[in-house]
Amino acid sequence: MIRWPFSARSDRAFKLPPRHVRAWYCYAFAAEVFAACAMAIFLPITLEHMARDVGFVSPELLRPCSEVIAGSSEDELLVCKARIMGVWIDTASFSMYVKSVAVALQALCIISVGPLADSPYWRKQLLVTFALLGAISGILFLALPSSSSSSGLVPLFAALLTIVGNIAYAVANVCSNAFLPTLAKEDEAVRAARKSMSVAHDGHERDDAGVDDGPIVAARSSLERVISSISTAELAHPPSPPPSPHSHYDALLSSTTSRLSSIGTAIGFFSGVSVLALLLIPVMTFQGSTAGLKVAIALSGLWWGIFLIPASLGLPGGEKEREVGGTRIGWIGQGWKRVGRMVRLKEIRAIPNLYMFLLAWIFLSDGMTSPRIQIIPLTISGFHTTTYVAILYASSTLHLSSAKVILIGILVQLTAVISSVVAPRIQNRLRYGNLQLLLGIVLLAEALPLYACLGLILPWGGLRSEGEMYVAAVWFGMLYGPFNSYSRAVFAELIPPGHESSFFSLFALTDKSASFLGPLIVGIIADLTGNIRLGFLFLLIMLAVPIPVLIRVDMTRGREEARTWAERKQGEETEGLLQAEEG
Repeated sequence: MIRWPFSARSDRAFKLPPRHVRAWYCYAFAAEVFAACAMAIFLPITLEHMARDVGFVSPELLRPCSEVIAGSSEDELLVCKARIMGVWIDTASFSMYVKSVAVALQALCIISVGPLADSPYWRKQLLVTFALLGAISGILFLALPSSSSSSGLVPLFAALLTIVGNIAYAVANVCSNAFLPTLAKEDEAVRAARKSMSVAHDGHERDDAGVDDGPIVAARSSLERVISSISTAELAHPPSPPPSPHSHYDALLSSTTSRLSSIGTAIGFFSGVSVLALLLIPVMTFQGSTAGLKVAIALSGLWWGIFLIPASLGLPGGEKEREVGGTRIGWIGQGWKRVGRMVRLKEIRAIPNLYMFLLAWIFLSDGMTSPRIQIIPLTISGFHTTTYVAILYASSTLHLSSAKVILIGILVQLTAVISSVVAPRIQNRLRYGNLQLLLGIVLLAEALPLYACLGLILPWGGLRSEGEMYVAAVWFGMLYGPFNSYSRAVFAELIPPGHESSFFSLFALTDKSASFLGPLIVGIIADLTGNIRLGFLFLLIMLAVPIPVLIRVDMTRGREEARTWAERKQGEETEGLLQAEEG
């Protein structure tokens, strides 16, 4: 009999996930290709190539950069600048500026759509609309000319498409994450536990109502006989009381959330690394030219659009609700007002454990995640500040070839796929909660920057060889997959019911706001000292600071705080509607 490897119970026979869950997995399969391939690798390189095509050699700015032979000694020392929107910009920095603008606009958009996406109907509509917009932005790269046109319009149009694709992915990702708590509550076992909890609660209330004394006397007599039969040993070591229906429901919901999140992460990584290997074919066929990169970006967008179709058909929706804020654009203002209210001291005190986790997430998202940065042709794009520093170090200090650096990037993703699949089974065996496992991942992640820092004081080790870099890639990839899935799962448990999109918007906003910091500080350290290894000291601190904060997070109390907060908000909204109707 085939076993379902991701099941919460190892003895459960294989069966397909429910329709809504399959659609959610399908979206991860579709979108991660654009994120891992286009956004992470090909878009930054394409922007640099297009800027270089219209650039001139600095400082004279008379000779076109396209006349310099690629890979020559002159090319290694070349400083190329392009005139874009009337300003001379270093072509190597152009993609970074575009990324910075895109990240800033992402933060603005995810705040604006938060309230609207709390509606099941609009959540699905927003996901489909923005995902389709992102897919089209990638496909449109084929319409851009590949050759130099002595004009800054081509890289400008490419930058615009890049920004649209980044924003579309971010907004759709917020909507996708907001489905996670709902899907976990739809699980058969979770629904059964919820029903048992309700029955037990109702039964307790009925017992308090009082009945005739006959059954009570009989029960007391039976209880006396039971007590008299208990041995001394049993009294010395009484059995543990069975878990309450409420605690059983919370534990089951927690494990289900982490399981769904882990499988979704694994599916996304698997599609990303698989398609990345396939997209290297057109890139190598066109010998790394802009034309080959455009084909790779367009195919990533096409993949996103095609697999969006089955995802959109299967994701849960709902009845169309009245417009938020009373007007067609009222929800935009509502989004900003809601975020403003969410970060008030009163709200922080009401759900302190959620905001304590967000405080830790500021450091974790910066230490473990960052904008995906151009490293090819000098290096390859990384997925986090840690990966970025490690790969940049491999290229600039260890002088690994581009092919070997690409292999490091693929190893990270491939290992992340495996670890995302294995993590839930390890969690079940160790009986760890989601927060406990996340804390263990952060502690293990500290090993990489700590080992690199040893190279500052020891004459051996400390990431000095190619073999060590491959081991570091596998180690970090092993942690990267579970880190993504369990950080999302922990936060999902702490979110007040019915406000998933708004809080995931705040979650994403925290990520985007912090994502500027890591590469900036590491770059400053490298510029001032000339030793990029010192950047690992910064990463060591960034991963160490949130550990005591995570330890203080109480998940049980946090879930209760979330339920109380949601009930209070619902009461306030109902009272406001009644007052509006009376007025």
